[in-house]
Amino acid sequence: MNLCDALLTIDADYNLKPNLATYKQVSDTQLVLKIREGVTFWDGKPLTAEDVAYSLNRASKPDKIISFAFLNVKSIVATTRDEVTIDFTQPDAIFLKALANITGVVLEKDFTEKAGDAMGTSAGGLMCSGPFKLDDWKVGSEIRISRNDDYWNAERRPFAKSVTFSFVTDGTALAQALKSGEIDGAYEIPASAVPALQKATSGRVTFGPSMQSLNVYVANPGGVLADHKIRQALQRIVNREALAKAVFHGAAVPNYTALTPATWPNDQKDVYQKAYDKIAASRSYDPAAGKKLISDSGYDGSPLVLAINAGDETMSRAAQLLQQDAKKAGLTIKIKALQPLIFTQAGYDATKRKGIDLLMSTSFNGTQNPLEPMGFTYLPGQPYNYTNLDNPGVTELLATARKTLDGDAQAPLVTKAQGLVEDDSSIIPIVSTNTVTYLANDFTGAITSFAYWSMPQMAFVGAAKK
Repeated sequence: MNLCDALLTIDADYNLKPNLATYKQVSDTQLVLKIREGVTFWDGKPLTAEDVAYSLNRASKPDKIISFAFLNVKSIVATTRDEVTIDFTQPDAIFLKALANITGVVLEKDFTEKAGDAMGTSAGGLMCSGPFKLDDWKVGSEIRISRNDDYWNAERRPFAKSVTFSFVTDGTALAQALKSGEIDGAYEIPASAVPALQKATSGRVTFGPSMQSLNVYVANPGGVLADHKIRQALQRIVNREALAKAVFHGAAVPNYTALTPATWPNDQKDVYQKAYDKIAASRSYDPAAGKKLISDSGYDGSPLVLAINAGDETMSRAAQLLQQDAKKAGLTIKIKALQPLIFTQAGYDATKRKGIDLLMSTSFNGTQNPLEPMGFTYLPGQPYNYTNLDNPGVTELLATARKTLDGDAQAPLVTKAQGLVEDDSSIIPIVSTNTVTYLANDFTGAITSFAYWSMPQMAFVGAAKK
């Protein structure tokens, strides 16, 4: 998002705002985007409606991970040089908000077509209109970007002339680099590094609101986990409170549903809270109840294989605590560390999940829209529907909710669907995590909520006044 502008944007409080375009909801099934004047790509070519229509149509292709946002799109057409008209087969409550994240990113059409499959790689590069330009990409090591001095948004031109992103996977090494000033700041600080950095004098740690979470996913709906009693037992034997304190050092709170509270739309929080409280009560820490469920299931002692990301100390500690809790209840869990590339692929490629029963992974949402993660996870054929859930009631409720543009009318539909999918226990939520940020004392301005993910966050960072 530092390099490529999206059509819309959100602020630090998740409010939706115009960016490359303003919008007009002409009817429930037609949206018109008015392209901002005076915007140019890095190469000086002007942004046109053709670039916008091309980018959106490209993103809608079935092989794109964000194609779910386009399920109800009938057509995307550049109707004038500065207008794009989007027609829908039915109203869609997801699409507009999606234009503020990677779904709405605009690429230069000519450059992208010429780059072909190399576009977006270190070899092919990309051509965007964002506040920074891509300078250099050393795969696995660093990415360097520099300020776009011709950026169209005068209020958001970066303070920094350049930014270098370094990839440090070891929490201890990252903490040392931040404390010494070798690295000026970091997002997504691993929990293991928090205590050391809270004592640092070179900068400060900030906990910000986030739509992120740590969950355990049922990766193999057959075998031992075909028995729902085992899945339900996992919900009861996890001591979420103790795990949050021991592993995350204040950077997380217990979570009891796949939808984290931060995902709830601000205007309908009361409806979602009521539904959440009911589910949370049924999943309170009760090892005796979990043990009974396991006993009643006829579990034969076969180990469940839990996959984690190799080298992720936080995930490793969380998995070990889960393993201990399970053992006390009579359930055997074997931890399997996957190399980062294989672990990432296992998230969306079923062939990489062979031999795995459970997958511990993080989840997040870019905007306050519960329909987005639920659609990815609980509808037939979607990439994160690991258990192949195909519940006609859930599908109908989510489809109806998606075409319900009024939030007050939508919330009861979503929470009813939530009740059905949570009964399936295909996801064992563990904690809702904060966005943990570290910034050196010489700098200020960083966005410290998870909204940073959908914003050109480095454009906000500047020198602190002395």
